[in-house]
Amino acid sequence: MLKVAVFNLKGGTGKSTTALSLGAAMAGPKRRVLLIDLDGQRTLSFALGMDGQTPTALDWLTSSGLFTPLATSTKNLSLIPGDIGLFRILAESDLFTPALSRLAGFFDLVLMDCPPSLSVVSVQAILSSSRVLVPTLCEPAALRGFSEAIALIRDERPDMPIEALRVRYKPRLVLTRESDELLIESSVEMNYRLLHTVIPENIDVAESIAQQKSVLDYAPKSSGSKAYQSLAKECSKVWKVS
Repeated sequence: MLKVAVFNLKGGTGKSTTALSLGAAMAGPKRRVLLIDLDGQRTLSFALGMDGQTPTALDWLTSSGLFTPLATSTKNLSLIPGDIGLFRILAESDLFTPALSRLAGFFDLVLMDCPPSLSVVSVQAILSSSRVLVPTLCEPAALRGFSEAIALIRDERPDMPIEALRVRYKPRLVLTRESDELLIESSVEMNYRLLHTVIPENIDVAESIAQQKSVLDYAPKSSGSKAYQSLAKECSKVWKVS
């Protein structure tokens, strides 16, 4: 079971949208995907129309018995909904390793949507993951948060495989091209992989969240949908997910 933390210190970088649409694109007849909403703001849960449903991620982390995630409308895509109580978790012991072990054998891929902070939840999710996916905007403020996120991950796990994903991409802007150059240069220095796939600025992606669907279901022919399908193919290859 491959475990991927979707993380960035800065909010508004498309973590929840990426977890949702990438998860929907990677789920298939022979691949079972689980989304875990670890952000107390619960955007991912809302985007699937499942905010307020139980059992939640807090139940999952604090219980020791059998746990059954919720099925979504997408075949072979399941969800553990978020919980506002995740903001208040204070734990010295490892909550994630035993919780994730109870899911082993049921899923091929787990995408954990982390909160935009270095909280107990984020740190433990990263430490228990196989790798980290960091979505980022190609803007100065976002790149600052991106660099800090990479540095913090390296402090905790120097050998952690990290992939960077450019979202809400605007290729015509000079600012975007300059940001691209910085990301390419820093990928060598900070030891991360800059994914070839970019997610374009696309209104259908934003509207899909409001309609509580992945962009693949909301607008399957849109540029956003095609980009997430391309991302799924690239991640399958990079992550060696069969």
